[in-house]
Amino acid sequence: MSETDSEPKDKTDVYRERNLNALLALRALSLLDQHNLAYVPMGYWHDTDDVNGDEWAVVWADLPDEGQAGWHVPTEMVPDWLPERDPEYDGYSTPEKNRRVALAAGVDPDAAGVREP
Repeated sequence: MSETDSEPKDKTDVYRERNLNALLALRALSLLDQHNLAYVPMGYWHDTDDVNGDEWAVVWADLPDEGQAGWHVPTEMVPDWLPERDPEYDGYSTPEKNRRVALAAGVDPDAAGVREP
């Protein structure tokens, strides 16, 4: 039986999709940077603040015109092309990150259900 969008997904499936989409967005931004179409600092760092920090990394980018955004992903999902770099974290919250991502994607934060920070 194949999985379709009409079938229920468990939490692991949802997070896997989220992680892959975050990495896809970073890859697209890295290609813009490589072709000098945009300057996009990005990288990953190991979450040493977390008790399971060796299992998790934070992948991040400084979104043009919006600011930093980052996502925790399993360390084994960090691609080889992403440099290990620890940004100067600007203190964003999850709602602020989601607002930044929506704006960078050209989506109205209200339409995306992103609440104000």
